[in-house]
Amino acid sequence: MTTIVRMQFGSHVYGTNVPTSDLDFKAVHIPAAEDILLQRVRPSINTKTKQDGTQKNGPEDVDFESFALQKFMAMLLEGQTVALSMLFTPEKWIIEQTPEWKAICDQKDRWLHRSVSAFAGYCRQQANKYGIRGSRVAASRAAVTWAEKMIEAYTLRGKLKDHWSEVEELAARGLEHVAIVEGTHADDQAVRFLEVCNRKVQEHATFKEAHAICKRVFDEYGHRALLAETNQGVDWKACMHAVRVSREAEELLMHHTITYPRPEAELLLAIRKGELPYKDVADMLELGLDRLEECHRLSTLPDRGDHQTAESLVLEAYRRQIKRSEWPEREFP
Repeated sequence: MTTIVRMQFGSHVYGTNVPTSDLDFKAVHIPAAEDILLQRVRPSINTKTKQDGTQKNGPEDVDFESFALQKFMAMLLEGQTVALSMLFTPEKWIIEQTPEWKAICDQKDRWLHRSVSAFAGYCRQQANKYGIRGSRVAASRAAVTWAEKMIEAYTLRGKLKDHWSEVEELAARGLEHVAIVEGTHADDQAVRFLEVCNRKVQEHATFKEAHAICKRVFDEYGHRALLAETNQGVDWKACMHAVRVSREAEELLMHHTITYPRPEAELLLAIRKGELPYKDVADMLELGLDRLEECHRLSTLPDRGDHQTAESLVLEAYRRQIKRSEWPEREFP
């Protein structure tokens, strides 16, 4: 295979490394001609120096991952955070590169688009996990109270679909994080859901089942509210990355670039070290999501990247790789 770029990656590039941070390297390569022709190209190659997978990485550990060019371009066009971070990694952190990588970087505008679902998905996951906005607590509490009244009126076995007007009444109260959404069964049949704080209750569920789901949500938020008072039980590193990713997505949408090291590196380090109140960090996660929605609306980036040019780039690189390779002639019986 032929490496077209190799770079340092992760916290050292972000400006958020601490003494215990490991070394992380990423690369993009053109697979060997034999693998291309025999259709056995692996999407990525991973190596780790750490032998014990149950232990966290330390400063002596090294992680290396190299993406096949076709996989990397697909990730880039999907708006994957890893690929975009690699695209904007400064020259300072580039260990080696070829004209192919320079061509990819010179054509950034062709790959960028306004869909940052990968960024938003990660931020939403962390906000759902650690966010304790009062509106979420209120929504889950209201849903629990509503389910209890429905059980009293229609018994434990009563189903949401048979009393859907009651579900609509709950959704019509204007509670943030409570809504009716539509989806499909595994057999592609349309189905309605009551959604409470991103947890869905299918219309065929009983009020007993709805109550159990809403109660779990409410209990989780109540538990988090207690943790917020003592800054305990929080994955500060995950929170830091969620805040970082939301700021990167905002910069990408509005300014079509991502800056490294991050301008807010001091804030990110304070989050990572648990130096900020949990409530403040939770608010950042929630507000970051709100800001992403606004930036998506205002962004001048196109709706999708240039897939045709990306495909041509990969095709030409693979064609050159094959032409450069020679095989001895073989006689077949």
